[in-house]
Amino acid sequence: MIIHRLSEMNLEIWTEQDPEWQTSLRKSVSALTFTAETPALVYPPAQMSWTIAPRLKFEPAELEDAARGVMYQMALHYRTLPPQELTPAQYGELSGYEATFQAEPHHIPIDVRVFFGHREGMPMVVMQAVTLKGKLAHVAEHVRRSWTHLRYLD
Repeated sequence: MIIHRLSEMNLEIWTEQDPEWQTSLRKSVSALTFTAETPALVYPPAQMSWTIAPRLKFEPAELEDAARGVMYQMALHYRTLPPQELTPAQYGELSGYEATFQAEPHHIPIDVRVFFGHREGMPMVVMQAVTLKGKLAHVAEHVRRSWTHLRYLD
């Protein structure tokens, strides 16, 4: 695994080394997104991303409602219905909620797994894993290795 210490995001994110996933950091006015993608000719193709809005913080009692809002926005982005059920989850230092749903952007069926969480007092992190429909199980170990090691730098 390659360990990325991203001071801009205040996060440590692990990505695959063999084969090495291609990574990039994108900044917008309100958020930062780190993306990792499988290299060409790797099957199934997959992408993981981590988004943080540094000024966005929630109290523990607000977390589930905030997660529902994020899932709704993600579903709009993928032009599908939002997931009905959220599952409590913990990855590394983060506690929150996750859901999986299917979509068909550009007429390509995909599976999307989304986690929304934080460590109390820290900004929220949205993690997502995207791959071809029916192939999440094929990238589950990649997701597990990466997501379980996520931590804040401070």
